[in-house]
Amino acid sequence: MDNKGKSKAIDDYVRTASQFHRSSGIDSGKEIWEDDAATIALGGRQRDRSLFLSFLDEQDDSKSEEESTLHNQRLPQIGDTYIDPFQPVNSCASTTNSVVKDYAELPSQIPLLNMDVVKDFRAQSSSSSSRSVLANFANMMAMQEACLRALIDPDQELSCKLWRQSPEALKNHYALDVEMACSGGHVPNINAPGNSQVNSLLQLIKNPVNQSMRLINVKGHVPALSADPIGSCFIRQKLDEATTGEIVMLYKEITPHILTLATDAFPTYVIQKLLEHGPAVYFRILIANLMGHVLDLSLHLYGCRVIQKAFEISGISQQIGMATELDSNLFKCICNQHANHAVQKCMECVQPQYIQFIYRRLCGKAKMLSTHPFGFHVVQKMLEFCKDPQIMDRFITEILDCVKELSVDPYGNYVVQYIVEHGGPRYRQIIMLKLAGSIVQMSHQKHSSKVIEKCLIYGSYHDCKLLINQILSAGGGQTADHLVGMIIHQYANCVVRQMVDVVNDWQFNVIVDVLRRNRDTLVMYAHGRQVIAQVERLLNGMAPSPDSFGQTSSSSKFV
Repeated sequence: MDNKGKSKAIDDYVRTASQFHRSSGIDSGKEIWEDDAATIALGGRQRDRSLFLSFLDEQDDSKSEEESTLHNQRLPQIGDTYIDPFQPVNSCASTTNSVVKDYAELPSQIPLLNMDVVKDFRAQSSSSSSRSVLANFANMMAMQEACLRALIDPDQELSCKLWRQSPEALKNHYALDVEMACSGGHVPNINAPGNSQVNSLLQLIKNPVNQSMRLINVKGHVPALSADPIGSCFIRQKLDEATTGEIVMLYKEITPHILTLATDAFPTYVIQKLLEHGPAVYFRILIANLMGHVLDLSLHLYGCRVIQKAFEISGISQQIGMATELDSNLFKCICNQHANHAVQKCMECVQPQYIQFIYRRLCGKAKMLSTHPFGFHVVQKMLEFCKDPQIMDRFITEILDCVKELSVDPYGNYVVQYIVEHGGPRYRQIIMLKLAGSIVQMSHQKHSSKVIEKCLIYGSYHDCKLLINQILSAGGGQTADHLVGMIIHQYANCVVRQMVDVVNDWQFNVIVDVLRRNRDTLVMYAHGRQVIAQVERLLNGMAPSPDSFGQTSSSSKFV
């Protein structure tokens, strides 16, 4: 039987024993040990079974002196057996073989080690007999679980060290396994009155003297600690220097409770950090536990962050699975303040040929999505990452058909700006033709003025020339004094300043003539002084001087 099977058998035993205790008042649990669960958990050895039967009798103080001696001879072998962390190891085989296997093959005549530890344990067991029946049973179950877990724990060195320290230390090390086995897999509440071990760990973490604490020191309490702000910060800090074994430990403790932890603030930070570390097999298992819940988590404030990180690190098969779940209610996700980030991350991380089913569903909804406060972000991601020419041409055509409406929209203008910047010369030319005749009017509006600026920045020489001529001739062709109104306007002045940088010689002379004739008026406005200073720098080919901003100087006279 592999370790996973043994672990399940141990959990079944603990739950069964607890149920017997609650229903029939069994104190020692000896009757439970007489079934096959204990034998299976320990690898099917009758000798192991008798060992723990004697241990139960010792806990209940019902054994004779002769049987107690037998218990003392065998019990230390659970933790002490054949791997001494304080002694040099002669061969690698001694560290890799299972403790269960070694114990089964050990001759009975080998002398026992560390009898003083055994005597201490006997004293502790005897002193506990004065407690209540419930306390005796709980302590006995905790110690049995610790011994069983030590047999199958890959980290045998740590188990031996804890056993040498004290049996109580070994019991505390596996306390969460007992609690979870008895509660059916519940995450313990960190604020629960009886959760004194977690509270003690938090006090140790807060103490600046204990800066040398590592993740292995909080084994068995990771889910509860991650729900605390200090515990969460401690785990994230120690992850950067964690060993592979410690990272695997975190995965094993967090994965069973991932759905609960992913919807809490502080555990979310731990999960995101953890997914950046560790063997791929473990984060694949963790992500597999998210499957079937991707949509619900994406709609959650904290869960959407876990889904985004999962898209970043998962393989293509899991990415497609998560994308399919988002597609089941795609437009709800796009229009949600949290889930839209999951859709964007899906488009960023998944190769476009695998999520064309998402891109096709967006076709026909371009205008609606472009004017939505969350949807326009998704539209921009689609324009960036979709590589199918047919889908893209259809989608962009929908946007260009309503480009004027989108240009004045608080959100749609960003979509138009993106097409002007990244869409290529053909789409830019179409946009400028559709905006022709409304350039000056749109330059005075907050959102559409940004679109005109982008056209001047990314347009070709020919396109910019036509656009500037429309602005200069908007006054009827006789004069360009209407530029004065644009120069002092809070939005249109940005268009004029961008226009000054790209005009040809004739157009530049027209602007200079307007500034010279209206200079006394323009210097009264901050925007007017900025345009004058910009033109002066171009005329003089020098950096701006301190007195050129709003002051009369030799360079402020246009020649």
